[in-house]
Amino acid sequence: MRALGGRWLCALSLGLLLLPEGARAEPSPDVRRYLMSINRLIEDLEYERALEQISRAKKVSQGPEDDVAVSLYEGVVLAELSKGRQDEAEAAFKSALFLDPDAKLPLSVSPKLKRRFEEVRKKVRAELAAREAKAKADDKKADDEKDGEDGRLVDDDKEGKDRQREEAVTHVSPRSRAWIPAVAGGALAVTGGVFYGLAHGQKSKLRDRDASLGSRQSAEDVASKGKTLQTVGVSLLSVGVVGLGIATGMYVLGGPPEPSGSMTLQVGTDGTSAFIFGRWP
Repeated sequence: MRALGGRWLCALSLGLLLLPEGARAEPSPDVRRYLMSINRLIEDLEYERALEQISRAKKVSQGPEDDVAVSLYEGVVLAELSKGRQDEAEAAFKSALFLDPDAKLPLSVSPKLKRRFEEVRKKVRAELAAREAKAKADDKKADDEKDGEDGRLVDDDKEGKDRQREEAVTHVSPRSRAWIPAVAGGALAVTGGVFYGLAHGQKSKLRDRDASLGSRQSAEDVASKGKTLQTVGVSLLSVGVVGLGIATGMYVLGGPPEPSGSMTLQVGTDGTSAFIFGRWP
C-alpha cells in the first residue's frame, strides 16, 4: 500500500512538471488526472487513444488554465500522428497561445515541431499586437469624435447666447419708434400744405385775372400748374396724415412687431388724382 502511494505521488509530480510553466499548479484536479494519462499514452505512441482522453479532458475543463494545457497536448498529438494533421495541430497551438502567448510545450518534441510551434507563437503575437493597435486607434478616434462633438455643442451654445444678447440689445419696442412716422408724417403734411398753398396762388391768378396772363395759352399753363400743385399737395397731405395715424397707433397701442421688410409706402398720381399703395404695420 505504501509503495502504491509512493508511485501515485511520483506520477502526480511528473504530471505537474509536464504542464506549461505559466499554468503549473493552476489546472483543476480532474484535468491534471487526464493530462497524466495523456502523457503516458504519448510515451507509448498511442496517439488515437490520447486524442480520446483529450476530448474527455475538454469536457471537465474549468477555466483558461485547463484550456491552455489541454490544447498544447492536443497540438502535439495531432502533429505526431502518422498521417500528420498539421493544420489541426496549428489550430490547437493557436487556441492555447491566444490564451497564454508565453505558454511552453509540456513535453520534449522534435526540433521540427518545436520550430513550427515557435512560428505559430510569432503569428499569434503579431495578430494580438495588431488587434491592440486597432483597439487603441478606435479608442482615440472615439475620443476625438467626442471632443469634437463637445466642442460643437460649446460653440452652438455660445452662438445661441451671443444671438440672444444681440436680440436683447437690438430689440426696441414699436412705441419707442413712434416718433419716426410722426416726424415723417408731419414733414409730409407740412410739405403738402405748401404745395396746396402754391396751387391756391395759381388759382387766385386766374380768379383775379392777373396782368401776367397776357394770352389764353398763359392762362392754360397757370391752370395746369395749379392743378398739378394741388394734386401733389393733396397726396403729400394724405401720406402725412397716414404717417401721423401710424405714429398714434404705435404709441397708444404699442404697435405690432415691425415686419422684416419694414414700412413701405409709396405715392402715385395719374395727373388728376393721387393714390397711396404699399405696406405699413
